[in-house]
Amino acid sequence: MGVPRGTIRLLLDEAKRRPFTGSVLELGRMSIFATDTELAGWARAQGVELAPVERVELSHDPRLAELGCLSDVTFFRRLGFSRVETMDVSDWEKPDLVWDLNREVPAEWRGRYDCVFESGTIQHVFHTPNVLANIHALLRPGGRAVHGQAPSHNHVDHGFHMFCPTLFQDWYGANGWAVPAAYWYEFEPFWFRSKFASPPWRIRRYRPGALDGFSYGGFGRRQVALFFVAEMREGARADVVPQQSYYQRFWSEEAGERMDPEAQRARARTRRLDRFEAGLGRRPIVSRLWFAWKALRSFIAHRLPRRLPPPDLRY
Repeated sequence: MGVPRGTIRLLLDEAKRRPFTGSVLELGRMSIFATDTELAGWARAQGVELAPVERVELSHDPRLAELGCLSDVTFFRRLGFSRVETMDVSDWEKPDLVWDLNREVPAEWRGRYDCVFESGTIQHVFHTPNVLANIHALLRPGGRAVHGQAPSHNHVDHGFHMFCPTLFQDWYGANGWAVPAAYWYEFEPFWFRSKFASPPWRIRRYRPGALDGFSYGGFGRRQVALFFVAEMREGARADVVPQQSYYQRFWSEEAGERMDPEAQRARARTRRLDRFEAGLGRRPIVSRLWFAWKALRSFIAHRLPRRLPPPDLRY
């Protein structure tokens, strides 16, 4: 989970509308894809005064720390929060609270926070209604829920869910919440040296009905649908809540468990590329050339037909 430039700038707009204070709970520990200098520059441009901090801490991810990216704690304190806590389903990234958001949060955590923030977290939780109910429970009266980067299109199998904006608009509206900020945006999924480095996002305000013309194949690509058959065997049940296999692969690797050979090869390729990019900080000319080449490849790749597995059937 992470907070890229576009989300940061929208957070600054929200801080200008109503300054952040008190406590924030991150759902999933956030990687911040920005330096303190970048954050300060955007804040000045948007007329937002950042809170001072005694010490600027760098990211818990060593690759991002090498680039000068902020830690999640420093970032949220700069936005105005005095207390920053994190929650996750595993201790993989050392959160303050370990909890499965499919389950109701303990009574002692209720009403504890002024803000609950997630950015690319809740799509990995099976029971979306339970997540929303838990967010409500965790907040104090007047608190804010912020969904910083909820996937809405073209995230097949990245999480359990992709979200239509009408979900948030209708659920919060039906339950008596105000919705002062609602946007949808397009972005290029471009990474460089472990940092989310997409070009400027195209951000548009969401209003009910704004996407009616796009609701059925309107984004210019073929639609994707699913056909599944599930056969109930003896002993089958319906009360086990799954954890997403996408993240279980990460947890298995952290625990040293063996992945299948193809996954091992893919991970080895990724690590070789990571090691190469990690060394670019000492070679600025090569770094700029590699960035330009990678950006061009990404631009072209997302405009050409994608390589899909060959079809098994044609009906």
